[in-house]
Amino acid sequence: MGNMSNSLRTLVQVVVNGLQRRIHFFLTYYVHCRADPVEYLRFLGARIGQGCSIYTAYQNLGTEPWLIEIGNDVTLGQGVLLITHDGTSRLFRDRLPEMSPFGNRFGTVVIRDNCFVGNNAIILPGVEIGPDSAVGAGSVVTRSVPPRTIVAGNPAVPIKTLEQYIEGYRQRMIPLEATDRDSLRRELTTKLWGQER
Repeated sequence: MGNMSNSLRTLVQVVVNGLQRRIHFFLTYYVHCRADPVEYLRFLGARIGQGCSIYTAYQNLGTEPWLIEIGNDVTLGQGVLLITHDGTSRLFRDRLPEMSPFGNRFGTVVIRDNCFVGNNAIILPGVEIGPDSAVGAGSVVTRSVPPRTIVAGNPAVPIKTLEQYIEGYRQRMIPLEATDRDSLRRELTTKLWGQER
């Protein structure tokens, strides 16, 4: 009976702790930050400039969001992951007596003004993305990116300058007259499928 009572106490404590975390998150995210993901990330310590569009989940800014700096007019696509630590220390933390329980290798992630990071890209600790640069979808960025550079791949490598990208974009542009989503749908459907759907 004693074991059952200890197990029940442990279960109750786990449930209570979970409820406390959920209530704290609810009050912080929905009340204090008004359900604004950028404000919530700022609350967690991330340095985020103005005019940013962040479509990735707040959890994807890692366990140390205070080590992340995002400039003005930055877009982070869905699933973008910013990593600020090296978690492999879990494999050998018991071998090094001076090891912190949190690990001992951390790095900042800095994304300068006017950058675009495509869906599901991963940026590793110690990386800085220079201003006016873009990271291709699904890329893994292991090294800093110079200003006005487009990178892609795993590991990400420079594939062209911003000026080269703009010229290629200009050549592939679809002339559009749409002013709202409904007219955009009709116009693109006609131009790309050859008929209105």
